[in-house]
Parts: sequence; structure tokens; C-alpha cells
Amino acid sequence: MNDPHVVALIYRVEQEDIPSVDYSNAEPLVGWEESKFGLEVQDNKARFEFKVHYATEGEAQETVEDYIRVWEFDANLERGGPAFRLKFDRAEIVDRNPTPGQIRMRGIGNTEVGGSSRLTYVASRYPSPPSDVSLNSDVQTMYQRYMDYRQGHEKLTGMANFCLDFLCKLVAPQYSTKINNGRRSEAANVFQIEKSVLDRIGDLCANKGGPTGARKGNAVATNLTESECRFLEKAVKKMIRRAAEKAHNPNVPLPVISLSDLPQI
Repeated sequence: MNDPHVVALIYRVEQEDIPSVDYSNAEPLVGWEESKFGLEVQDNKARFEFKVHYATEGEAQETVEDYIRVWEFDANLERGGPAFRLKFDRAEIVDRNPTPGQIRMRGIGNTEVGGSSRLTYVASRYPSPPSDVSLNSDVQTMYQRYMDYRQGHEKLTGMANFCLDFLCKLVAPQYSTKINNGRRSEAANVFQIEKSVLDRIGDLCANKGGPTGARKGNAVATNLTESECRFLEKAVKKMIRRAAEKAHNPNVPLPVISLSDLPQI
């Protein structure tokens, strides 16, 4: 090509090893505009059409890479497990100064088709890209622990306690792990979460869990109830997303997360 220009990148909504969600009948996501590209999603394909010039597929991919990671993070956290992933399919590239007689447009990529007989949830819409969250290493650390739990690699109480302690340490490293009141007060203030929420998480993790999930000896005899499990799962999701919101803009005021926002025990 004499003057290549990337018109668009096409990504597949991956389902081959995410068997829990079927987007085949989802309502198209159209009219989504960002500064450097427009986005539409339909028929399990996401098309990023660029408003600026990129000469190579690699340059164009760098523009959308972080955007996609944040989108996947938000969708999977909201769903409570692996539910949405985009995989590169192909690039649409034109030659803006073609040699006479040559084809002006070409596609680059590799299309694969896969399926699963284990789909359990039929989605009515595709998840919308978020505009209020960012990822940093701290958010990713908590998110990975949560996803490990959702995939059966970790116990609920261990995961929830880790995320609670990690969140507190981000803003209150000066406090000993034994001084929970001070650490949680700092975290509650910075992340705009009622301290009662953090205390409830800590109490459940310390005092319940049963034979396979207990963190302490006194919790071996007491299992979590279903409502307590729902509370911990939802509370951890709220903590992780709040950390991502603060990573995006640490100074913006946010609604305080309270016990009334979580499942009642």
C-alpha cells in the first residue's frame, strides 16, 4: 500500500470459553461516540471506526486496548464472573493513494467460529462501556482475587478479607493490621463507604466460614448464611468498583456506599 489508513478494527465478542452468557440475540449497541472513534456492537462483533488517522493496525490497536480492558473489567464485575471479552478479529485498511488497477481496501485478521452447549444466560443487551472507571495495579489486584473466587479457586471469606485489608492499606499504611478501627475509618473517608459496611465485612470474615472457609479457629463451627454470602459478594464488588472510580478521578464526590445499598442480612 502507498498510503495505508486504518478505517476500523473489528473485535469478536468471545464466547468459546465463557459459556455462561449468550449475546446472540442482544440488542445492538449503536451510536457510541468517543473522541478518536465511534463504536457499535451487533451480531457479536464490536466495530471501532476511527476519526483520526492510523497507518498501521498496531497503532490503531494501541488506541483501543486500554478502553477494551476497562470495558471487560466493568462488565465482568457487574455480572459477577467471566461474561464479556473482546478478541481481535480483523482490521479494515484502505490505501488513500492506490496504484491504478489495485484493490483499494483490504481486511487483515483471522475469523474463527466457536460455540458452547453450556450457555446458561441469554443477554438482552451488550454491556455499555463505562466512562467513570480506570484500572491501576491496585484495582486489578482486588479484581483478580474476586475473579479467582468466582471461578472456584478461592473461598469467599478469604477473598473478601483480603480485599478489605488491601483497600484499607492503600490509604492507611501507617496503621498496624491489628488497629482495624483507624484503618477502616481512613478507608471509609477516602473511598466514601460507610465504616459500618467495612466493619460488617470484617466481622463476617472473622467470625464465620465453616470447616472449609473459616479464617480463624472460632469460625469453624459457623457457616455463612445465604444472605451473608450475598452481602459479602455484593460488598466486595462495590469496594472494587469504588476503587476503580477513585482511580479514574480521586477528587470527584461520589454517593456514599451504605448498608442500605447491600443485601439485608
